[in-house]
Amino acid sequence: MDMSMADEYYSKYLPGLIKSGKVTMAELDDATRHVLNVKYDMGLFNDPYSHLGPKESDPADTNAESRLHRKEAREVARESVVLLKNRLETLPLKKSGTIAVVGPLADSQRDVMGSWSAAGVANQSVTVLAGIQNAVGDGAKILYAKGANITNDKDIVDFLNLYEEAVKIDPRSPQAMIDEAVQAAKQADVVVAVVGESQGMAHEASSRTNITIPQSQRDLITALKATGKPLVLVLMNGRPLALVKEDQQADAILETWFAGTEGGNAIADVLFGDYNPSGKLPISFPRSVGQIPVYYSHLNTGRPYNPEKPNKYTSRYFDEANGPLYPFGYGLSYTTFTVSDVTLSSPTMQRDGKVTASVEVTNTGKREGATVIQMYLQDVTASMSRPVKQLKGFEKITLKPGERKTVSFPIDIEALKFWNQQMKYDAEPGKFNVFIGVDSARVKQGSFELL
Repeated sequence: MDMSMADEYYSKYLPGLIKSGKVTMAELDDATRHVLNVKYDMGLFNDPYSHLGPKESDPADTNAESRLHRKEAREVARESVVLLKNRLETLPLKKSGTIAVVGPLADSQRDVMGSWSAAGVANQSVTVLAGIQNAVGDGAKILYAKGANITNDKDIVDFLNLYEEAVKIDPRSPQAMIDEAVQAAKQADVVVAVVGESQGMAHEASSRTNITIPQSQRDLITALKATGKPLVLVLMNGRPLALVKEDQQADAILETWFAGTEGGNAIADVLFGDYNPSGKLPISFPRSVGQIPVYYSHLNTGRPYNPEKPNKYTSRYFDEANGPLYPFGYGLSYTTFTVSDVTLSSPTMQRDGKVTASVEVTNTGKREGATVIQMYLQDVTASMSRPVKQLKGFEKITLKPGERKTVSFPIDIEALKFWNQQMKYDAEPGKFNVFIGVDSARVKQGSFELL
């Protein structure tokens, strides 16, 4: 593809190069042809007007309330929420008493929409503060304080506001803002702190060298923790964050990403138990930036092993746990589930055959809930290094308290194939481990042999 993306080299220099003869028209035609060939192969020239209706079919107002699909937006948002921590059943909250809602993202209509939100209109979105107010009505007293700016780093603020005032900065001193939030927390029965990244910190051209929550917000969290009140963190972010300290400080943590137009109402549904969270992480959350890359499907390594000192020469960090803080596929519920040992239909499998792996899942909690049962496979010995596990199947199930269900995953030769050194997509005979559980770390194991 001879294509210039997001720079000015072609527009600035190509006309002059053509005029001077350093680039010929034949070369330009050839480069253009490469781009058009791709569009042709994609079928873009079959009917260039296939997605355009008559002019009279265009909506009079593209942002009309009737076009927002709020019910669907709310459902999608609450299904995406991931419960990361819930110490002593802090959640769900009661719709009574006094609730302090704090944080720079608690009342931000723009940030809840996230980046690349197309032509969305910020003033049509529901913030977390508004969602909580909608949920409790007159049943509870809500105290609000911003508590901190997104960041106190002026250079970062200038970057985020390069094209528009996307981040609004409170001119008060950081300590004055924290003091206001602490005062609200002391009057409350529980504190909900909405923290994380602004939408502009998590999109194209917004890489970070540090993936902790900005220091201004970390100072706020520390001050709120010192009040001794139950502390619920509602995270907004577009990347995995390093949350070791926050995990220690918070009583409950919700990962809400950027939940969209109905985000505030959806998050409130989860906070107050009108919806039992069932979301799972599609990524691993590292303990620190130094762990990156951290992912569940990593390869085994060949570090030398000394049986006399087995903990010396390993692939582990010596100053931190080796695994992620929250693993791929992780996500809690307001109920609990147990998974039985793995049962295999056969200890061996022919190349044209199939093995079925099954577990029995039980809701051992007190309320109905859903979870995603995940099946991973490991090719133990192969002609080239293979991941320690790979997700090969999953099923979302909903169970009432005490209810049990058998979940089965059929495994055929296609699930065992990989691209070998000869660039052939094939499966090799040998032992395969089967892991089934509620995330990539908490699993039960079985094994079979491919003949």
